[in-house]
Amino acid sequence: MRNHAIRPQLDQVFPPPYLSQLQKVTFQKNDYICTQGQAITELTYILSGKVKIVRSLFNGKEHILETLNQPQILGDVELMTNQPAGSSVIALEDVQAVQLPLNNKEELLKDPVFLYQIGRNLAMALHKQGITASTNASYSVKERLATHILNSEEENIFQLSPSILASRFGTSYRHVQRVIKQFIDQGIIKKEAFKTYRILERQTLEKLAFID
Repeated sequence: MRNHAIRPQLDQVFPPPYLSQLQKVTFQKNDYICTQGQAITELTYILSGKVKIVRSLFNGKEHILETLNQPQILGDVELMTNQPAGSSVIALEDVQAVQLPLNNKEELLKDPVFLYQIGRNLAMALHKQGITASTNASYSVKERLATHILNSEEENIFQLSPSILASRFGTSYRHVQRVIKQFIDQGIIKKEAFKTYRILERQTLEKLAFID
């Protein structure tokens, strides 16, 4: 991790008295931002970059809960519940973030502005989970995959990770692979390289896709 100067717009996330305590860091690819089961010693706010949230199961397998590529607070649930990290957060690329050391949790939890920000963040996360659950129950894997492709493509090029998509869609890795193969066999998409694909039949994807 490397230290950097802190950008001023963070006063919209953290109350002014805590801005001087913020430390900006860069996590490199595969760095653990926090580790499941360990105590949270700082709040982390992601500024840029993509991370994955992973939970280790009792059978030794890892379940990818979601991937994030937008500003997000990490550690808020653990702070409010006084629990260790419920999952691990791993950088998928260079990630810039700021961290607030939790040197005085009691004082922090008495700050109404800070509590409002935390409450708003938790409410948005709950709302997102509700939408995801409804989407998984209402649409087929084929429809969700078509939507994902159209939302992530750039100039008809996109990447697919079956393991991440399986966790996001609430289905099996093999099911996602089968649907990807169907799209390839039907001439809808074409594999260009490892995890990299090209759209061949955009209209077919648009007919299958739904609006998030």
